[in-house]
Amino acid sequence: MEKTLSQSSLFFFIILFIALSGCVHGVKAIPDRFKEGVSRVSFQELGRNPKAAIGKTVLLGGTIIETINHKEGTRLEILQKPLDRYDRPLEGDESHGRFFIEQPGAFLDPAVYEKGRELTVIGKITKERVQNIGELEYRYPYIVVAHLHLWKKRAEYSGIRAYPLYYPQPYWYGPYPYYMQPYGNYMYPFSDPFILHRPHRHQRHKNKSNAKK
Repeated sequence: MEKTLSQSSLFFFIILFIALSGCVHGVKAIPDRFKEGVSRVSFQELGRNPKAAIGKTVLLGGTIIETINHKEGTRLEILQKPLDRYDRPLEGDESHGRFFIEQPGAFLDPAVYEKGRELTVIGKITKERVQNIGELEYRYPYIVVAHLHLWKKRAEYSGIRAYPLYYPQPYWYGPYPYYMQPYGNYMYPFSDPFILHRPHRHQRHKNKSNAKK
């Protein structure tokens, strides 16, 4: 009886942790009130003819290529990325081009808004900016910011992803050191809170040598 209660309690806390983690990771960058009037034009269309989209309000995201401060504010060159359901740029190499954003009257520090950082922006396309990439003449959509969200850096994990169990097997097992995985074949994939670390190979050998001494 006690074992059954213990297993039920463990399963309950796993489910609770999943729910709370979902709340943490499920916060949208752009409140819905800012999305009123956002155009449905795709970035492929913007890239083909930025001038045709002048005056439209768009929701875009990507990674910073360069941050340039000038007298009137800050200009950022962005590598476009598709957005997930929380409006965060997706990881990976998929991109449909580049665009500029302008934050008027504001100093955005390049040490913070550094190359590779992810952001999501809502703003109005005000013009087309022509600039060379190497020897290629490139036409950028140019967006004046209405709302800008800089995402926190993604955690870098060297460990092994462990998944919470799918009922009814709330057991974990695994060999030393610190390697854990679900028991059985029932797994329910989830996200970063369930990544567990194990030492690198040279550290494991060092641990074994110290144990022998």
